Amino acid sequence: MIFFDLDNTLLDHDGAERDAIRSFFARYRDSIISYPDTPEQLWREITDRHRARWRSGELNFEEQRRARISELFERPLTIAEADELFAEYYGIYRRHWRLFSDVEPALKQLRTHSPLAVITNGFTSQQTAKLRETGILDYFSLVMTSEQAGVAKPDPRIFQAAINSAKESPEDCWYIGNHPENDALAAQQVGMKAVWLNRYGSDTRSEIRPGTRVVRSLTGFADLVKTTMCI
Repeated sequence: MIFFDLDNTLLDHDGAERDAIRSFFARYRDSIISYPDTPEQLWREITDRHRARWRSGELNFEEQRRARISELFERPLTIAEADELFAEYYGIYRRHWRLFSDVEPALKQLRTHSPLAVITNGFTSQQTAKLRETGILDYFSLVMTSEQAGVAKPDPRIFQAAINSAKESPEDCWYIGNHPENDALAAQQVGMKAVWLNRYGSDTRSEIRPGTRVVRSLTGFADLVKTTMCI
């Protein structure tokens, strides 16, 4: 079976988030705190900080959303205001969901060689909606989320849960994702044929471990899989 990461592998999450937060900032420019860099850089820093608090158990999921949106505004927000504003932002983000251009051609090729599946951090309803609304849900026979597994990447148990659900052996499974450690190294550690999707040409010398395969596109990944399967 061939497993894919979702965000920033199939779905251009960073691009959608960038466009959404720029639109949101433009709408509320007179109420938002000052920031030294770009809106997306500020939003990413805020998001990373409060998601870390959520993962540590300090905040629940709704609380981390409220904390993120509240930090953007100069005046304190009520819970109701924070919920309303985050829902507004999320609606904008959702409208910007889109696939990378190489996704559907690669999926069409690879589904003739193997069943396809997804392993993704996040809530099942949200991640499934991304696949459905971008038109690719039907390519996949299995979607394993961190909500279902009870753990998130890079924890090896999410990969093992997906393998078990697929009733496959790790050595018979491919996995590709955009993060060298959370995706490629983590999958490699459970025995899968791991591939790092290095779309933007990051320096591979410091970011990968020996034996990790690297491709620059899903087109390259499809070629790698097909070549390997024909040997």
